Amino acid sequence: MSAHIAVIGAGVIGLQTAASLLEAGFKVTIIAKQFPGDESIEYTSPWAGAIWRTHSSPDQKEQCQWDLESYHSWMNAVDSDEKAALEMGLKRRPISVYSGSSTQSTADTPWFAPHVENFSIIPPSALPPNCTSGHTYTSIAVNPPIYISHLLAKANSLGAHTIRADLPSSSGLSSAISAALSLLLNSTPSNSNHGVPIVVNCTGLSSHTLVPDPTVYPIRGQTLLARITPPPDPSTLGIFLREDPAISPLATYIFPRPGTDLFVLGGTKTSRSWDAEPDEWITKGIIERCRNVWPEMRDSGIEVVATQVGLRPGREGGVRIEVENVDVELDGRVNERKGKENGTVRVVHQYGHAGAGYQLSLGSAGKVVRIVKELVGMQ
Repeated sequence: MSAHIAVIGAGVIGLQTAASLLEAGFKVTIIAKQFPGDESIEYTSPWAGAIWRTHSSPDQKEQCQWDLESYHSWMNAVDSDEKAALEMGLKRRPISVYSGSSTQSTADTPWFAPHVENFSIIPPSALPPNCTSGHTYTSIAVNPPIYISHLLAKANSLGAHTIRADLPSSSGLSSAISAALSLLLNSTPSNSNHGVPIVVNCTGLSSHTLVPDPTVYPIRGQTLLARITPPPDPSTLGIFLREDPAISPLATYIFPRPGTDLFVLGGTKTSRSWDAEPDEWITKGIIERCRNVWPEMRDSGIEVVATQVGLRPGREGGVRIEVENVDVELDGRVNERKGKENGTVRVVHQYGHAGAGYQLSLGSAGKVVRIVKELVGMQ
């Protein structure tokens, strides 16, 4: 297959999309400013808490299917080879989700209950203080830096080419796409003369300025990477989460980080805040709330190894996956002509996954693969 795809962005969405396109037989180049191993407030994926817990409502049928695709894929990976799954950054964990809402009933059953393992309602006698209901099931905890490194390694093993570059964003999408195609042709000359590449935009929050899309906004998250002493009993080790709209934008959760003795304690979900600096008051509140949710922590020492701030890529209207034809100035080598000429590049936008990028990544990437196949006339 001669079709070449340029994926812009190397977060979990971009890397999973690149891997899925390569598995479908396409040539892929990943162009990104940051790659796994980098730490920047502009690079969201390494800062994620990352567990399987749907954010989709029952009426969002497509996203519900994406959620389940990741759940079953990750569970199959763990079931097939637990050690190999851990090397990917995946670990099976029970999750307990508590509600502090007075309007939520213990009889309320979430839409995904029939599709996950070991779902059950938590009896009132087992609820933490000030919780009105809860449920539990078998979930997956993810170690984000390991997982995105795994995706990059997978893409590389399938033949991906990578280019580290900071594309211009202040001059509009056309300028950025022109720059991307120029980089593609100059760094991979063997890919010339195969027609105009298709571009997949997986730039997340950067789409706010790159597209530009004013409906894209940050959802600030502050979390702690912490060590608990003495270490909790392994038999009690799980994911704990307390939902309470009354304290929004604050949130309460405890995620064991796979392959380490560390925990992610959270957190915040502050819409439209670009603040990259940690807040000491928020840190104190996180520790206090987490102690109240998990009995094992109440009398334990908590060593804060790192205070983390990340900006989730929110979008009004939810995830955007659609094709846009962008007029750009093309290098003549694209169509075996000399000099520059104007042309049209098909851009597949894929961004706006908010705080659900990891669990939506497989299904979202699969939709992009189907769109690309239609664009090139594949069945």
